[in-house]
Amino acid sequence: MPNWKREIRQRLVGLKLEPTRETAIVEELAQHLDDCYAELLTGGATEEEASRAVLAELSENESLARELRRVERQVAPEPIVLGINRRTNMIAGLWQDLRFGARMLLKQPGFTLIAVLTLALGIGATTAIFSVVYAVVLRPLPFGDSERLVAIWTQTPQTDRLPMAAANHRDLKSQNTMFEDIAIVRGTANYNLTGDGEPEWLQASGIPANLFPLLRVKPILGRGFTEDENQPGQDRVVILSNALWQRRYGGDDSIVGKTIRLENVAHTVVGVMGRISSIQRVRFKSGRR
Repeated sequence: MPNWKREIRQRLVGLKLEPTRETAIVEELAQHLDDCYAELLTGGATEEEASRAVLAELSENESLARELRRVERQVAPEPIVLGINRRTNMIAGLWQDLRFGARMLLKQPGFTLIAVLTLALGIGATTAIFSVVYAVVLRPLPFGDSERLVAIWTQTPQTDRLPMAAANHRDLKSQNTMFEDIAIVRGTANYNLTGDGEPEWLQASGIPANLFPLLRVKPILGRGFTEDENQPGQDRVVILSNALWQRRYGGDDSIVGKTIRLENVAHTVVGVMGRISSIQRVRFKSGRR
C-alpha cells in the first residue's frame, strides 16, 4: 500500500502546523485515502490504477482543502472557557483521543494482540494475588472480636512450630494474666462413622469446652460442650458440622440427643454448628485424645 502519510506531509509543509495538530491531520487524511484506495480495489481497479486515482484526488487543491476543513473541524481543540461547560470540552477531547488510539491499534494488529494479552495476564495475575491476600490477610475471621484472637505455639531450634503440650497449656492457663481465656485445640484425626447408612471416614478434632465461648460462636442446634465432658470417660459427645448434618442426616432437627457410632463407640450428638463459622468444616469430638 502506498505511503499516504509521506505524500500528505509534503503538501502540509508550507502550512507550518504545530506537530501535534499536523500528526492528527495526517492520520485522519491517511485514513480517508486508505478507504478510497480500498474502495477502488474492490471496484476492480488494479493497485497501480487505484494509487494513481488517489494521488490525483489528493493533488486537486479543492479536494485537499475540503479534507483539511473537515479534519480541522474534528481535531481543532475547543477553547476551555472558565464557567462554560468545561466538562463537555474534556469529554470531547477524551473521545478524540480514544478514536485516534483505536485507529493506531487497528493498523498494527500484531502489537495490539501482544498488548491485549499482556493486559489480560497482568489483570488476571493481580486479581489472583489480591484474592489470596484478601482471604489470608485482609478478610476478618468469622468470629466475634476476631482482631483480639492470637495463636500460641511452641518453638524449638530444630522446628518452627510445634503443638503445645498439655502440661505447658495447663501452666500457661494457670499463670495467665494477659488473655481473657486460653483454649488448646488438638489436631484432626480420622474416625469411621458407622450405622445409619454406609460407613464413612470423617475428620474430627478434640476441643475443650471453653473454645466456642472464646470464639463467640454457638451451635444452631443443641448446646456446646461442658467442662465435665472434658474428663476421660465422659467425653463420648460430639457436635456435628453443618455440612455433615445436611448431607448425612438431611438437616433433621431431631438429631440432637441421638447416638452415632465413631470407631464402633457410641457418641451422643449434643449440637450442630451453623454455616457462618469456618470451624464447621470439621467434626468436633469433645475431650482429650
